[in-house]
Amino acid sequence: MDRSFTLRALLAGLFLGVLVNLSNTYYGLRIGAGSQMSMVSGLLGFVGFKLFSKHTAVRFSAAENFLVISVATATGCMPITAGFVGIIPALEYLIGAEENGPLHLHWESLVLWSMGLCFFGLIFASLLREHFVVQERLPWPGPKANAHLINTLHRRSPRSSAPPGSSLASTVLVGPNGDEYFGPSAEEPLLPRENDFEWKLRMNSLFRGATVSGIITVFMYFVPIFHSLPILGLQAANKWLWTLDISPGFFGQGIITGPTIPLHMLFGAIVGWGILSPYAKHNGWAPGQIDDWETGSRGWIIWVSLAALLADASVKLAWFLVRPIWRQYLAGSNLQKPLNAVSKNVDQNSETQSHGGEFIAAPFEMQDDPLSPRVLALGFFCSVIVCTLVIHFIFGNIIPWYYTILAIAISLPMAIVGIRSLAKTDYNPKSALIFASLISRSNPNRIIINLLLAAVAQTRANQAGELTYDFKIESLVSARSDAQVYRQIIGSIFGALNSCGIYKLYASQYPILRTFFKILSSFLVFSTARLVIGRGLPDRVALFAIGAASLSILVTIIKIRYLTEWWQKLILSGVSFAIGIYNMLLFTFARAAGGVFFWAYQRRNKSRERNIIVLANELVLSESFASLISLALSALQVPQVGGG
Repeated sequence: MDRSFTLRALLAGLFLGVLVNLSNTYYGLRIGAGSQMSMVSGLLGFVGFKLFSKHTAVRFSAAENFLVISVATATGCMPITAGFVGIIPALEYLIGAEENGPLHLHWESLVLWSMGLCFFGLIFASLLREHFVVQERLPWPGPKANAHLINTLHRRSPRSSAPPGSSLASTVLVGPNGDEYFGPSAEEPLLPRENDFEWKLRMNSLFRGATVSGIITVFMYFVPIFHSLPILGLQAANKWLWTLDISPGFFGQGIITGPTIPLHMLFGAIVGWGILSPYAKHNGWAPGQIDDWETGSRGWIIWVSLAALLADASVKLAWFLVRPIWRQYLAGSNLQKPLNAVSKNVDQNSETQSHGGEFIAAPFEMQDDPLSPRVLALGFFCSVIVCTLVIHFIFGNIIPWYYTILAIAISLPMAIVGIRSLAKTDYNPKSALIFASLISRSNPNRIIINLLLAAVAQTRANQAGELTYDFKIESLVSARSDAQVYRQIIGSIFGALNSCGIYKLYASQYPILRTFFKILSSFLVFSTARLVIGRGLPDRVALFAIGAASLSILVTIIKIRYLTEWWQKLILSGVSFAIGIYNMLLFTFARAAGGVFFWAYQRRNKSRERNIIVLANELVLSESFASLISLALSALQVPQVGGG
């Protein structure tokens, strides 16, 4: 029986996808952060079936485990790919009357919007799959880590015992001693024969993290002061917003990312909130309240952050566009032969590299053909028509239909660049500046049109990159490629529907723009839209923005040039530095604490590193899930200590 598409794995993936969707909406609205959480979905799916294994007659296969990951990812990423943590809040809460806003979108309009956007990136990713997944040898660090997880959870039999001709036994696994093993086998056991003590430790970490995170989250509803503890004194907290949020999810995010990124963010926070914010306030360049986005220093320093982000994205975009041209230029020179030798060696190493000295998937020949190019081409044109009609139906009085076609056309090269970047660095750069010169300055809806075009182009490019990411995992675990398209269609449709409900649920109960949901991503895209039409630049910020952009360009070039050097992690990351500036200190402190904790734990408990990662993932997921309890308490107007 084909186990690549089963009802139980599909339902498990949809359930976990709702949790990931909930988490991405929660953290996206709070701090502008989101994640695929594919490894978490794979782990929780496996744990769920393991716990009920005594009541399961049919074995849970690696192909089913990947089905869980694929559906959960497609469902969970929709808040990001449909703009519910960026563009939509900007349209509803940030655009003022002078910009013909705000736009209040009903639930039905949001459903149409998300449904209109959920197919185009998926079909485009399917069209690009053959090139980026099968033909071109790219590193793909993230998918390899996910394949490693599946291969570890479903331990393989030696090559000699693999059933010949099995469609699921086509991946060759390379062990730390050079031994070869087959990939997912239809006859593999439901549960790996692992040490029971280690398994109990991981399960204890999982449930301990969920319990602690849930209790703390609900407790913080009743005592909201713990969302902004004045760790540096009341004056620093009240005047400069130097506080700490002890939310377990932020601490868990620091553990997951490790110390490097959070510490870079902390440096950006110190520069932004500890130096630039008081400096701008003292000189009268930001005379309003610190937390005011229009006249306060928070609105002033975001331009410094935005400059650094755009500079980093521009350098990476330029590098991925220029690199093929540069190689063509070298084709006729004497440098080409050694370049090819080095490139071939790097490709071979990247495809057989082990993860932590354990098994990882090596290249294989696909056993199942994907959907035919004719079917995909038809789906592509249908998705373009659907997207255009939906946007015209919702925003027809604001944006002409041909602008939507233009945004879709621009999203194609953006998607290609994004996929290549994701394959090499696990980072997907974005920029909306390209629309600046395409819209008339006399158009009163210019900012709204810019935001909508950026939403169509960026979210489709982002979705294409994320789904190609899943295609690579599929290739490494030998899942059926034709079934993969159906998985993603189901997950995307389901995610589009529940994303609208979750967003509206949070927006109806929590104060958007006030103490809890700061919609930081919305402020970034809104500030970018105002920048490209020459509006909104605060007094004297241009010089500091140029300095931040120059620094970001320099460090990004250094990190690209010396990517493989050990010391490049010590060089400041332009993205992390910029995020540290626009994120409030209360988030960044907690993340940095989590990163340092992971570093200390790893040094003392190297063999149990996975247990703390499991704990961290549960801290993140459980806080967003427990926020539903806080939401219910808020709807019932349950009183809080200190007035909430």
